[in-house]
Amino acid sequence: MNWISKIVTVLVFFQVCACNTAFEDIPHYVNQIEDGNTLVLKDGLKVHLIGVEGNNQSQEYLEHKILHRKVKLVFDRSNYPEVTKNTEEVWAYVITESGKHLNAALLREGLASLSDKYLTDSLVSFSGYSTLTASQTFEERIPEAGPLKKRNYTPKLPAPEAKTEFKSFVDLVDYAEQCVFLVLGRNEKGRTISQGTGFFIEENGLAVSNQHVFEGGVEWMIRTKNGNRYKVSEIIESNKEFDYVVFRVELGENENFPYLQAAEEVPPRKGTDIFVLGNPRGLESTITRGVVSAIRNQGSEKAAVIQIDAAISPGSSGSPVMNMDGKVIGVATYKARDCESCNFAMNIRLLGF
Repeated sequence: MNWISKIVTVLVFFQVCACNTAFEDIPHYVNQIEDGNTLVLKDGLKVHLIGVEGNNQSQEYLEHKILHRKVKLVFDRSNYPEVTKNTEEVWAYVITESGKHLNAALLREGLASLSDKYLTDSLVSFSGYSTLTASQTFEERIPEAGPLKKRNYTPKLPAPEAKTEFKSFVDLVDYAEQCVFLVLGRNEKGRTISQGTGFFIEENGLAVSNQHVFEGGVEWMIRTKNGNRYKVSEIIESNKEFDYVVFRVELGENENFPYLQAAEEVPPRKGTDIFVLGNPRGLESTITRGVVSAIRNQGSEKAAVIQIDAAISPGSSGSPVMNMDGKVIGVATYKARDCESCNFAMNIRLLGF
């Protein structure tokens, strides 16, 4: 078991045990395994495993581990059910008599894929199974210099008259949240292998994220602030050197999205106030604030990297770094290990804005 899995298991168990009722305190007899993420108790209550997208493998595992045995249930704090005689089904974490956390075990052992249904407070714990941006040092993250790929799209530059005024920072955040979304990547087996952030740069569904969020996946889905889900229909450009990807989201008929514009002054001056809006550890639409700490070159590309002290974490990858006018200066990409508040974003101008 690697260190990530160990930490995730501890986090999951600690977090879900934050709430307790008499129903959670007592053991329950498992009478049937209905499918790969559903068990039926002796009293007929159906229990779905939070965070688990079941299959034949996970069903066999559950049958082997808990069928005709006793388990304990723990509920998510933000989806806390009132269990009565009339309750037919619940979503919960399942703990064996020996103390094994089955939800985490199924994911850690690759027997099931991650499902984000009913994952809210506890999504932070499960995000350890996704791509981590903090696993490499600053030196390891700097690739060799090389030419940018030729573009087959033309980004829309913000017109001076298109400048949007916001009465307060709160109003600015309200708007920006509509432009930023969660990204989930899946492999050929349908297993969720990565999680990050992205944002729209055109109303027709053109969007940006980090290339490493998409790496290894065969299909991707986004979830917007209002909970709507959309498939990624086209990868337009992917650049590993500067770790960005430009893609298009499949729109409904007569549908468009609010979008963010690039700042006029990029790179910004050192000391410029900025904020980051993203999904660190899966905690959706989280804001952190800070300043531009430094401007760094990368290979032959001048001012390619913007160093910031605003906090970012795994899941923040692909988040827009914005100035206080709500304009994008960079794409949050990585953090340096063993360096307090040393976080880095790729200059938005690398994308041609």
